[in-house]
Amino acid sequence: MKTPENVIQLLKRKKITISLVESCTAGYASYLLTKVPGSSKVFKGGIIPYTLEVKNKFFKIPLPLLKKTQGVSSSIALVLARDILKLCKSDVGASVVGFAGPGARMGIKAGTIFIAVCSKAKARVKKIIIKGNRDMVRKRASMLLLAFVYESIKKESI
Repeated sequence: MKTPENVIQLLKRKKITISLVESCTAGYASYLLTKVPGSSKVFKGGIIPYTLEVKNKFFKIPLPLLKKTQGVSSSIALVLARDILKLCKSDVGASVVGFAGPGARMGIKAGTIFIAVCSKAKARVKKIIIKGNRDMVRKRASMLLLAFVYESIKKESI
């Protein structure tokens, strides 16, 4: 798996910037990126919309849709990634939403995660199921988000 250092190096090499929206990971992927010296050259920032109300207020996602999905779906992940791209004027926007646990919600089991990566031209989203306790799910989801960002940029599929 690619490390945060690999992601920062790739962003620098391609001369592109990134911003993140992290719900279930509560900023852990942003923390991992900013641990890398020189990350401020390519990392513009992140937002942690942890509740449905905040997703509604800052990203204008309708509350009925958020309540129906509990904010966990591929479409929600895509909206967040696209919106952070515009908000921060980044080249790449990425997001992660999901249930870290311990229990299921609305029939969606713990460990269900959606990650999305967008550029101005393309978007990709992926559903992942992660097994483990709450902390393991959050840390693994953060690393998988960064790996998805790396893969998307490297393959120029965003």
